[in-house]
Amino acid sequence: MRQAPIIHVRGIEASIGQAFVERILRTNAHLVIGSKHFEEISKQFSTELEYSEGELHSSDELPMGEGHRLLLIGLGPFGEEADGEMDLEVDGLEVALMTPASSELEVDSEWLDSHIIVHDVLTSNPDSTWSSDLFQNWMEQLHAKNIPSPSSDALHWWVSEVDVVDALVRILLSDEPFPSELKVSGRRAWNQSQTLEELSLLYSRTMAGRTGDFGIEHLTAAPTPTIEVRTLNASSTTPMSVEQNAQIRPDLSPLHDLLHRIDGDGWRPLVPIRTALMHSLAGYIQRN
Repeated sequence: MRQAPIIHVRGIEASIGQAFVERILRTNAHLVIGSKHFEEISKQFSTELEYSEGELHSSDELPMGEGHRLLLIGLGPFGEEADGEMDLEVDGLEVALMTPASSELEVDSEWLDSHIIVHDVLTSNPDSTWSSDLFQNWMEQLHAKNIPSPSSDALHWWVSEVDVVDALVRILLSDEPFPSELKVSGRRAWNQSQTLEELSLLYSRTMAGRTGDFGIEHLTAAPTPTIEVRTLNASSTTPMSVEQNAQIRPDLSPLHDLLHRIDGDGWRPLVPIRTALMHSLAGYIQRN
């Protein structure tokens, strides 16, 4: 019988980190977090720990070892506050770093096995690392009762943080290693006008629900925008301008192929973008 994997994670303070903890605790994995956050996380996810097979450990209790996997979420720093810097030179330790594409970070491949680059993720709580500046700007305008307008015709490949962490967990629970670079995004292209149409509708309905001031426009079902599905491979042999190249979706074929080898399902995000936008909107309203 295959032993339960031992997965270390740092960067759990972010919304996407919290989503990862919640998802991994529904498996049989041994999850190891920094000692600084152990007590807080144990209380926050006490129900999941009581009813699932997953186990939560402090880094003091279970240090990194051979065959373990380490996921770093965000931009750090990732050092152990109680124990000094992490030892990333443990033999047989697989280290993966996940960062937002907006950071344009160049990583040192000498200590890193994989760099996971996430494009256009919609988080359930705003933060300075993962939240889209564009989304934050739109929300500020809506909150000020202004009507946001598109700033460009750029395409966005929105994806829910729930789908991102689900893909990560599927990989971490498998025997498959992470590739040296892995790009993650949604499969459908949304322009800013389409996104704003959805976001404005959801915001209007949410505010009406809070005040009880409903109109017929809040109760009428809005049609879903026509969103184009692109092929998994974003490569092209046709020369393109800088503007055209910016419209191309990240190449998802490595991610899809890896997930297909693991469980046969490939990369098929399940959370509708309307739902992901609603979660982001709710998090912003709660924070402000």
